[in-house]
Amino acid sequence: MDLTLYVKFFLGLVAIINPVGLLPVFVTLTSHQNDIERNHTGKVANFAVVVILLVTIFAGQHILNMFSISLSAFRIAGGSLISIIAMSMLQGKLGEVKRNKEEDRESSGMESVAVVPLALPLMAGPGAISSVIVSAAENTPL
Repeated sequence: MDLTLYVKFFLGLVAIINPVGLLPVFVTLTSHQNDIERNHTGKVANFAVVVILLVTIFAGQHILNMFSISLSAFRIAGGSLISIIAMSMLQGKLGEVKRNKEEDRESSGMESVAVVPLALPLMAGPGAISSVIVSAAENTPL
């Protein structure tokens, strides 16, 4: 395999995941944690992203075949989904959830934010998962 293929894939994945853009979200979601808990949350979130994307690399094409979805149809659907998400982000309507202070206090103490929402919908979201499936399908030696 060519090194440029890996570099292009990695840089594309970094651009889609956008770790710099996720910093404010991470800081907000972990504001109630101390430094040790925040480091642990970051490590768990990164590990979860690696596991999710590795499973996607190896099982993504099989899942598409199981549901009889062609790669071209998946590209169209993925592009449409990313366009819808982008439009809602431009309008400021992404993630509108109304909760009161008591619900916020209960949720911050009871659950970890490492896997959901940090790892799965934010870092390993639809863009990252679809690009991994498409790249794995295009570059798999048959």
